[in-house]
Parts: sequence; structure tokens; C-alpha cells
Amino acid sequence: MRALILALAIGGAAGAQENASPNGELRLDAPAPREPGGVRRQAEDTIKQGLADPASVEFRAEGVIQATSVKHGDFGARIAGPVSVVCGQYNSRDQTGGFRGFAWFFVAIKHGQVLWADVDGGADDPGAAYYGCKGAGLAS
Repeated sequence: MRALILALAIGGAAGAQENASPNGELRLDAPAPREPGGVRRQAEDTIKQGLADPASVEFRAEGVIQATSVKHGDFGARIAGPVSVVCGQYNSRDQTGGFRGFAWFFVAIKHGQVLWADVDGGADDPGAAYYGCKGAGLAS
């Protein structure tokens, strides 16, 4: 019996070692949470509302994550999650009919309500949306 307990203890320690990080902390691999239905579409519709020609918009490089909390700006209060963050780029026609180039957008959504949406001015104008996406790990 003593040998069986010793074998189980050694086997358990070996299994824990395989799942340990280099600094000795236990790492638990959990599946990524699923994207809540409709948040991508809701974010796109939010961006389209502020455009001169909503029918002309093209979206690309979109990503969605579930955040445990978010903060709007350096001095904003932290908002507890889960909060869906939708980031990406969009292109649309401007008031003169020409395309303006792909620009970044960042939309935070909680319980189906848009908390805020940041939109950058143009392809060569990284701003709050780009840096928000980069901070969320959704922009390179």
C-alpha cells in the first residue's frame, strides 16, 4: 500500500511539473471565452452611424476579446467586466466621394450597451482607437 501511495505522489508531482511555468507557478490552460453573439455587428453599426456614407464602409482586421475590466482614457474609472472589446480597421467614402484610407476603431460593449467608441481620423493618424486596440492585444 505504501508503494502505491508513493507511486501516485510521484506521478502527481510529475504531472504538475509538466504544467508548471518556469518560475514554478501552476499554469492552467482554459479555453478562450466565446464571442458574445452580435457584438461584432453592433460595433460595426456603431461605427457606421458616424459616417457620411455608411453603405460604403469596409471592415478588416477585426478582433473581439472579452475583458475582465476596461478603462477609458488615462483618468477614467475602471469598469468591471465582462466587457466585449471589438477592434479593427474601416474604410469609407468621405463627403467628397473618395475613400479616406483604413483607420482604426475601438468599441467597448457591456451587456449589449455600447460604453464608448473611439475612431481614429485616418490611415496616417493613429490615435485613441489604435492605441486602445494595441493595449488590448488586437493591433500590431
